[in-house]
Amino acid sequence: MQLFIKHIAYQIESLSDLEKIDKSVLNINETKAFSFLENWFHNNGFTFQSSGSTGVPKQFTFTKEELIWSATQTNNYLSLKQNSPHFFICLDIHLVAGAMLLARAILLNAKVTIVNPSSNPFENLTENHPYTFASLVPMQLQSILNTQNGENILNKFENILLGGAPASESLIKQCANLKANIWATYGMTETLSHIALRHLKTENSFQLLPNNEIALSKENTLKIKNIITKNQWLQTNDLAEITPNGFSILGRIDFIINSGGFKVNALKIENEIAAYLTLKKIPEFPYFVGSLPDKILGEKAVIYMEKTCSETIEFSLLKTYLKDHLKPYEIPKQIVFVNEFYYTQSQKIDRLKIIQTINN
Repeated sequence: MQLFIKHIAYQIESLSDLEKIDKSVLNINETKAFSFLENWFHNNGFTFQSSGSTGVPKQFTFTKEELIWSATQTNNYLSLKQNSPHFFICLDIHLVAGAMLLARAILLNAKVTIVNPSSNPFENLTENHPYTFASLVPMQLQSILNTQNGENILNKFENILLGGAPASESLIKQCANLKANIWATYGMTETLSHIALRHLKTENSFQLLPNNEIALSKENTLKIKNIITKNQWLQTNDLAEITPNGFSILGRIDFIINSGGFKVNALKIENEIAAYLTLKKIPEFPYFVGSLPDKILGEKAVIYMEKTCSETIEFSLLKTYLKDHLKPYEIPKQIVFVNEFYYTQSQKIDRLKIIQTINN
């Protein structure tokens, strides 16, 4: 693997190669990469923490052999060739998504450039950059597309993985004209990165990577089985539909709002709000659908937004639109403005922390 530090390429094949690099010149994420590589060459275990966006964060430990297995599944599925890709890593390498990018690069003897995570990690790239492979969260991709030359920079990449949170329908539509292959990912820390991919321009459902099995529980939540789960069923909280061509995620069972006896899917409402923003050409902003206690309904659906976005959208106009696209009990009853949104290390909106802060 060729690791680029301040535009200088270092061939990294052993611990002695790492010792040749002056650590004082490293950025924060490069320093995390060194820690990962030291573990790799010592054949130690790798521990990653889940995001905790919907519950208490948990730690999971994996062997080097398991990392190699997972990385190989993706490399083979995307037909990545030895010595060919140039990875641009802009996700936190202490988290599973960033770490697995580095593992894939090692196995391919690829070129690697590492920057610190930010809302627009391509900010300093030109349209003639050399990078071919990256992984982004939706917030980063949206920020890049909002810049003047964002599409041209993206189109220099051959493959971009998109994960960490579901991509909105409006973001998917913005990707329609991109030349780069944008792959939505499905997976979690427990499965050591993704177990399925969906090409945003050509596929309507996720396609399983080889050597993975899925099934549905009685509650229609997805179950996963592979080497990483010790060939035992791993139960997720994701409501899913399995089709002959793959599977689709319908939302999370813990995002289901019980309103007046009706089961309201928060993700479904969020998708309709995103469609409204696209229709009205309103720039996307952070929001999510949650619930508040209600004396009559038990729970009522509401929209959570930052106060700084209070003038971005007219609630009465949005409700009029939603009446034509949702059932009456699905329409949010109000907007709840909060001082600021909290985010996890993987840049997911930390719904649980935001709601807990409001309740306190």
